[in-house]
Amino acid sequence: MNTSIRYVLRHMLRGGGKTILAIFLALLLTAAVGRLDSLRQHYEALSRSVVIRGSVLGGLTVYRAEKLAGAEQVKDYYLEENVQDGEYLKSTGDRPSWDGTLMFSSDYTQSIDGNVEWLEGWDGESFHKATKRVCLMPASMAEEDEIKLGDRIHIAVSGYGYTLSTYHPEITDPDEIIEMYKRNTSPATVVGLVSETNLTSRLWFPIHGMDQYSSMFPGLKVETAIYTLRDYRDAQPFREYFQQETSREKGNPSLYLDTAEADRIRKMANLLSTLYPIALGVALLLGGVLPGLMVLQNSRETAILRVLGMSRKRVCAMLTGEQVLLCVVGLILGVAAAFLLGAGWELTYPGLHLAACLIGSIVFAWVSTGKDLLSLLQAKE
Repeated sequence: MNTSIRYVLRHMLRGGGKTILAIFLALLLTAAVGRLDSLRQHYEALSRSVVIRGSVLGGLTVYRAEKLAGAEQVKDYYLEENVQDGEYLKSTGDRPSWDGTLMFSSDYTQSIDGNVEWLEGWDGESFHKATKRVCLMPASMAEEDEIKLGDRIHIAVSGYGYTLSTYHPEITDPDEIIEMYKRNTSPATVVGLVSETNLTSRLWFPIHGMDQYSSMFPGLKVETAIYTLRDYRDAQPFREYFQQETSREKGNPSLYLDTAEADRIRKMANLLSTLYPIALGVALLLGGVLPGLMVLQNSRETAILRVLGMSRKRVCAMLTGEQVLLCVVGLILGVAAAFLLGAGWELTYPGLHLAACLIGSIVFAWVSTGKDLLSLLQAKE
């Protein structure tokens, strides 16, 4: 056995170009398949994680917008409507204050750049779910108008107080005008004060309560509706569900789904998934056939060993062992190269390659040693 091992090692060292070629082929195939598999897994993971958002144009009612948000394809959503030119009157006030924007949204944190001081019993979650008439107000505005947490303000379109006086000239008592103002407008309780904000002319409201202000602001609709889907495969089902739900909606709202990036990634993932088994099969075929061909190149030495009295099985074992050792060296270098190329490796392919090399070497070695010794001695290497 020791003699056989020494012979194999000496033959590998004397092999020169053949030895280098055998190692290089195993290295190249291992690194290439590893890199291809790494790319395939990367694009598969990327296709599952790519974010697809749908934006609705044309406006939706709150009911319809929230029903769409409840679709099984929707992972997250954001609804918003801005009403310009609003004003309010505090309950103890004698004239309307402020002229600014009313923001109705499903997530106030996306439009607030400061901290919120909450009325006792309130927080961000309860505010978003509120169906009561509540709002958030900049702390600087509240301080200026002497408004505290829990106070009520009456929301109206800008200039509504002046409009009442104009249309009711018979009412000369300012207090009566104020009372009429309060009766005709929508009261809201201040449940949060926003500090350290640059948005000093804005009030924030939960989207659920938007319909309660429609008498003062007719035609209120959710103008910004963004839906984040759970998976790229949900794009078409959600599009069909949207068409079904909005077919009778006024204003003909339309859905825009940007799937270009997801489609590109999915096509690449499908291509790599198709190419990988083909490349794997070709690599394994080469990994089995090429070592066998190198065994056939040693026909003359095979004949000499047989003439010297070695058994056919022993010669086969020596020829196979040489190719397997070269393959192992090449696989180790190939795995290292694959890591350097950024491949996240499993040992599946190196194991299959080694098995293919072993089988190919055994088959070709057995065929080679079974030939007539004279023909082997006359063979050109």
